[in-house]
Amino acid sequence: MLKWLAIFGLLWFLYLVREVFPPFIVGGIIAYLLLPLVRFVGDTIKMPRHVTVGAIYIGFLFTIIILSKLFGGLLIEQAGTLFEDRHEIIVNLLDQLSGSFGWQMDVKTTSADIVTNLEGWLGKPEELMHLGELISKSLLHILVCIVSSIYLIMDSESVGRFLLRFIPEDRRDAVVQLSGQMNVMVSKYIRTQLFLIILMSTVAYCILHFAFQIKYAFLIAILSGTLEIIPVVGPLLAISIAVIVGVAQKGVQVGGLIALCYWIARLLEDYVVIPKFVGHVIELHPLAIIFAVICGEVLAGALGMLIAIPVAAAVKLVLDFAYPPADAHGPVVHVDSTMFKPPKPKDPDDIIEEMKAAHE
Repeated sequence: MLKWLAIFGLLWFLYLVREVFPPFIVGGIIAYLLLPLVRFVGDTIKMPRHVTVGAIYIGFLFTIIILSKLFGGLLIEQAGTLFEDRHEIIVNLLDQLSGSFGWQMDVKTTSADIVTNLEGWLGKPEELMHLGELISKSLLHILVCIVSSIYLIMDSESVGRFLLRFIPEDRRDAVVQLSGQMNVMVSKYIRTQLFLIILMSTVAYCILHFAFQIKYAFLIAILSGTLEIIPVVGPLLAISIAVIVGVAQKGVQVGGLIALCYWIARLLEDYVVIPKFVGHVIELHPLAIIFAVICGEVLAGALGMLIAIPVAAAVKLVLDFAYPPADAHGPVVHVDSTMFKPPKPKDPDDIIEEMKAAHE
């Protein structure tokens, strides 16, 4: 009875302090991504781990500074101009639509209502300009993310040993094998997403800037690539933003051509780039993806949407191990028939080494 009360009290405490977790979760994700690189550099150059971690973080810092110098000014300029021209964009959009489709409307009144509704949803201009508190809070979260990721990288073996203490000895081999497969899947998924973000941003910029000479092309291209990380909804939102700005500037015909180009680019991505060069990393039904993304947004907002797909895929992998699926002809497909048989207990240090090899 006391055990269940303690578990309930712990869960209730975690629920009360749930807003504290996002920076630590992001820090854990950063550590997870950088750990193979840290091990590779340390083993190749024979450097102490703390020196390797410092060099990698300094390298990433310089990379961010260089990218900010190259593209930050243009991005901020276009974002500011787009924000200032929001009324003009909505008016031009309504003018183009009413002229093309013969709609009878009071453009000025309708545009004012639309802008008011958007500001009510996104925030009023004067509220958006007061970013001091938001920036200070974000800087604190960033600091927590960096510090937690450094500690998790430095103490990764200790963390692994600590977690293995809660696993029965006759199940540790199964956990190591399963975690190894999860590591491979998640690593491939994240690399794939980063590749697709860069690819879609480049393609969108070429379409908007060179083909149609659309203003704010760089900003919209970055948004189009970033929205790739949100399955199903993200690409639709990216097309909508590009089409709205295109129609407001160039007319309905250009908006249709932009949508067609985005659609063709998406088809090439789904049926040529991913199968031929990347591979389908996560095999989930589209309804399962949509359900996972919605659940992630409800539970943890934007962060939940980002990690919903790999979490859902990890759950599917666990279920496939526990309950191997049957193929189309009926027989059971055993992923690993010895997975859950009690193996001979191993030394925790040997298990840690296996986990490190599987992660790499």
